[in-house]
Amino acid sequence: MLKYNTPLLITNNGPALSNVCVSVLPDGTIAEIANEFKDDAVFLEGVLVPGFVNTHCHLELSHLKNELTPNKEGMKGFIQQLFSKRFQTEDAKQISLMYAADNEMWNQGIVAVGDISNFNRSTIVKAESKIYYHTFIELLGLNPTFANAIVEKGLALQQEFLKGKNGKASLTPHAPYSCPAELLNLLFKNVDANDPLTIHMQESLDELQFCRDKSGPLTEFFNDNGISFADFIPFGEVSPLQKLLPLFPQNKLQLVHNTYTTEEEIQQANSIHSNLFWCVCIGANLFINNKVPPVDLMYKNNCTITIGTDSLASNTQLSILKEIKCIHKHFPSIPFELLVKAATANGAAFLGIDNVVGKIKVGYNPGLVLLENINVHQPQFHDHVKCKRIQ
Repeated sequence: MLKYNTPLLITNNGPALSNVCVSVLPDGTIAEIANEFKDDAVFLEGVLVPGFVNTHCHLELSHLKNELTPNKEGMKGFIQQLFSKRFQTEDAKQISLMYAADNEMWNQGIVAVGDISNFNRSTIVKAESKIYYHTFIELLGLNPTFANAIVEKGLALQQEFLKGKNGKASLTPHAPYSCPAELLNLLFKNVDANDPLTIHMQESLDELQFCRDKSGPLTEFFNDNGISFADFIPFGEVSPLQKLLPLFPQNKLQLVHNTYTTEEEIQQANSIHSNLFWCVCIGANLFINNKVPPVDLMYKNNCTITIGTDSLASNTQLSILKEIKCIHKHFPSIPFELLVKAATANGAAFLGIDNVVGKIKVGYNPGLVLLENINVHQPQFHDHVKCKRIQ
């Protein structure tokens, strides 16, 4: 049995604990939390927290690291680059770079990932990974007449991921501008009541403009690439969040990005849906739009916040710690323990694995991460904080 003395322990199972000893079985299961140091334990200088949960990632885009430039002008420029470079790398190299990204996340203290997939290339990586994956098979298509074919293809892909025996896989929609009501309704019929759902929401002004009246940069992109959107019915003055949320079942639902979401919309959403999670991917938002999501408004309105890295196409690394630091830089008033909870317990709850990870609790196997270069008496996520995987 391994024993660790720590001056500060964030358990997510009650208040922070000072000067305690955590005993861990060889398989990583927490055996005991003693309220005093033990002579035969290893001393850890820093704050001990549960392993991180990355609730929004695109592992299959790992080959695009450093390939796209931050245009900071919205979704059109990003998608144009993505379309031009996504399929230029041979499959073997894509898989090799996914292995590297998976290993990077493990070394950065990540124990579970909610991962978006459009293809089957990441199946082998996930099957062999030490990280738990919930794969979200992302469905999209502007033409409602293809809804049945899109769902059937998604269900077949889901079965490929389920064969890997690491984590779960379920269907989910892409974004408001790419999922007509016909596709959403058919998708929901093929989702179990216990399956979480996740959707990119109000990420850019391009999206809002297209959804309002089918104008703007996304319209230009669709026209330039021969993508028909004739059947898309614009939302008018109703925002994408206001339009789509009433259509969703009461499954756990993660809204990703929310870069242009207002406080009124946050309050309305929380009143309509009882099981919402608000995912922040601040690094990607700065890369694509040069704008941060309203994390302060989420905190003010008691939202359940989760944290994602997005992909290496829109981020320089897959580090939850880096994302937390960026949130703290822009919103320094948000409490330290709430940021830890957003990066751990909240993500575990969304993925439905909060009976195993997310908390340092006897019987759990959460992984242990040490935050170093930090004042244990007044902890803050400043630039010099580092993380080290202990378990």
